Parts: sequence; C-alpha cells; structure tokens
Amino acid sequence: MEIKIGKNAKKCFVCETPFVHEQVFTSRTRIEDGVLLREDYCEQCWDANWSEGAFCVWRPMYRDPEVEQQEPPEAYSPMRQVFYEALESEDRASLARAYLAAQLLKRQRVFRLIKESDESDGETRIALYVDKHADGLIEVRDPNLSYAELEAGRTALLERLAEIENPEDEQETEASDSPQASDDDAGVEPDTSDSEQDTGVPQTHGEAATENVTT
Repeated sequence: MEIKIGKNAKKCFVCETPFVHEQVFTSRTRIEDGVLLREDYCEQCWDANWSEGAFCVWRPMYRDPEVEQQEPPEAYSPMRQVFYEALESEDRASLARAYLAAQLLKRQRVFRLIKESDESDGETRIALYVDKHADGLIEVRDPNLSYAELEAGRTALLERLAEIENPEDEQETEASDSPQASDDDAGVEPDTSDSEQDTGVPQTHGEAATENVTT
C-alpha cells in the first residue's frame, strides 16, 4: 500500500474547534477499507485508547500560514533546502542525499522520526518524519542503498551545501575586490574540506552510514 498522508486539519475532528498557531494536538492515522485516513484532535477531545489499532499516532504543532508569513525565514536552512530539493526526485542518487540529510536534520532536532517500516517486498525502508517548521508528514525512502551510493550521496550533499552557502557570484566579487586575487584565482572552486565538520554530515563508514532506527 502506498503511504500518502495529507496535511493536518484546521480544526479538531471531534469538537471542530479551530486550532491556533503553535497549538500542540494529536494526529492519528488508521486504515479503513484499504485507505489511510488521518484525524486530528485537540488535547481535550483526544482519548489515549484510540491509539490501539492505529497505523501511527504523533503530536505535531499547528502552524498558521498567515502567522508564518510574518516570521523571519530562519527555518529555511541550507540543509533543509538540500533535503527538499533531493526529495523532489525519484532517482537513487537523490534518494541517498535526501536520506542522509534527513538523518542530519533528525540529529539537529529539526525532524522527528514518527515511524519506520519496510514495504511488503522487503527491499525499501520507509521513514516518516515531522518537520517542526512545516505541516504534515515527510516520507523518506531507503531502497536498500549501497555503501557506494551513500558515499556518493554524502559527497554530493557537501558540494550542494557549499554551493548554497558560497554562491559563485559572491566568490567572484570577493576575488575581484581583493588586491592579491588574479584572474586564475577567481575561477578556483571553494575548498569544501571543512564542510563536513561545519555541517555535521556523517561519514558513511560502517554503521554510521545508515543510523537506522528500528521499530
């Protein structure tokens, strides 16, 4: 069954009281007639017994889009940008970048792991995350990525982070303004050797490559 979980409702499933910005509520998904349904409850209406038989239960925070527009864009970090760029593609190289970025965002407590499971064929592991700066659940797939694919994904992730954090036009401007810069220096690519230390991108050696969380 393909997992497709929609955005949260704007009001409680039981009392229909509208949620307010940054209100914590309870979300429950359940399968009915082969369809995955989502229901959102305020704290007053939620009954813990409803967790039994649910596909998954979590406690997100309601984000009012109108209030979000008034807030500074602090949530859009380079790592989140790289993750969502990679998530738009289905090729294995992009899946590797998205998988590694999700692991890092989880370490930074930007993402919270809700559920992790295998598909029926046993070849793809699916992790469901909550992004505290966005609405809804995020599905991250690991189609049994190899060590080489993870290592290539780590390298591509670092390179993309360097591109975002050090745009080429800014580098060329700084080089041209520097009295010691030559024409050859302006075309030198930035040294990304320290990027791993700054961003916390994990090495793909041994168990550190996957950091899977078992259910």
